[in-house]
Amino acid sequence: MLSENEAKILFFLKDLKRTNSIEISTKIGIPESSVLSLIELLREKGYVKTETISEKYYVLTEEGRKRKESGLPEDILINSLNGQEKDLNEIKNTLDEDFNIAISWAKRKGLIEIKEGKVIPKVKTYTSPEYLALLNLEKADINTINLLKKRGLIEEKERKIVNVELVKEPKESEIGISNLTREMIVSGEWKKYKLRKYNVEAFPPYYTISKKHYFREFLEKVKDIMISLGFKEINTGYIEMEFYNFDLLFQPQDHPAREIHDSFAVEGLGNIEDKELLSNVKEIHEKFWKYEWKQDITLRLMLRSQTTATTARVLASRPKAPQKVFTLGKVFRPDAIDATHLIEFHQLDGVIIDDNFTFRELLGVLKEIFYRLGIKEIKFKPAYFPFTEPSVEAYGYLEKLGWVEMCGAGLLRPEILSSVGIDKIAGAWGIGIERLAMSFLNISDIRLLYSNNIEYIRDMKVKIE
Repeated sequence: MLSENEAKILFFLKDLKRTNSIEISTKIGIPESSVLSLIELLREKGYVKTETISEKYYVLTEEGRKRKESGLPEDILINSLNGQEKDLNEIKNTLDEDFNIAISWAKRKGLIEIKEGKVIPKVKTYTSPEYLALLNLEKADINTINLLKKRGLIEEKERKIVNVELVKEPKESEIGISNLTREMIVSGEWKKYKLRKYNVEAFPPYYTISKKHYFREFLEKVKDIMISLGFKEINTGYIEMEFYNFDLLFQPQDHPAREIHDSFAVEGLGNIEDKELLSNVKEIHEKFWKYEWKQDITLRLMLRSQTTATTARVLASRPKAPQKVFTLGKVFRPDAIDATHLIEFHQLDGVIIDDNFTFRELLGVLKEIFYRLGIKEIKFKPAYFPFTEPSVEAYGYLEKLGWVEMCGAGLLRPEILSSVGIDKIAGAWGIGIERLAMSFLNISDIRLLYSNNIEYIRDMKVKIE
């Protein structure tokens, strides 16, 4: 029994008697790779004779397609001169990145002279033979082809061509059809054909369903939890001024964490338009820390080392209470990469500003966040952070790891709030996300959070009860 596509090829051959696989593919509209398979089946069934040959052919490179569209550099040069002399610098500005190629090929072809910094054209207009060849490669002579190859405008490829000769014509009764239409039934045409058999027990092709990367999915679940608790998401850029990353957070300029080995410096300086805020921070630093605060240090750029820098920007906007905001994003710190350390990782920072907000309420919020993340047992331990007082570290009990440090938190110091003109109470915290994700995903190597192994990604599941 012949398939429909096999029959199409045989009926196409019926008039021609002899052709090749490329012509069949072009005229019938079947992909060349499929045509080659179909021809082989027809040969095995005794309908055709075949002869396989190899043929070299040429295709345009990316550069070749560009030049076919816009023209060759020397052509553009000559036609832009229009027979007039021009300064080299003027031409360079016009041709930009094509300048050297245009001058080189124009000189090589004897189209220009260069004297005293001027380009003197010898012809008024010009169209390269290479350009004409790009428009119609099949008619190009061998010398032009070699030149195009030398210039990287075309590349040589090889393909298999099968010459086909019809030796037995098909009968309509030998043709099997897969689709039985209403018209075929009404007209009775279906009687001319055989219906191809279906294997109803065969399984359909398996197509994998796309899914998000498990770590991205985890991050989105964390965001959903924060939003469900009434928080609004805030995002800022990775490049930050030391003012927001350190100074506004009451961290002195001679603090060890501000040394070059603990953060990534970025070339350049930022600018702070709020001069009153700048003055307030300077005054508080010099009054409390007893040192000479320097503006050129606070304006230095860096890759943010903590998402608390976003919290600082929220405070600097002088928000009105009540406010509940969070940010979840990457931070960067120099470190040796291993199973538990990366130079970039994620932090979840949050801040609540409200009348009479208490430290006890802050601990309750943190417990609720961790509870929704599936961590039922939480305990707190007194701690120190430059920008909060009182401060705590939160520990959560994970079944496989025991008690694990989860975050640092506290009430923002009055020095910070007064510098931004906020007369309310504010609580803030920062949570390292990678450690949480490793626990939930049962991963022992932090680098696996960024795996691009397709099978591993498909098998990994994120479950937060």
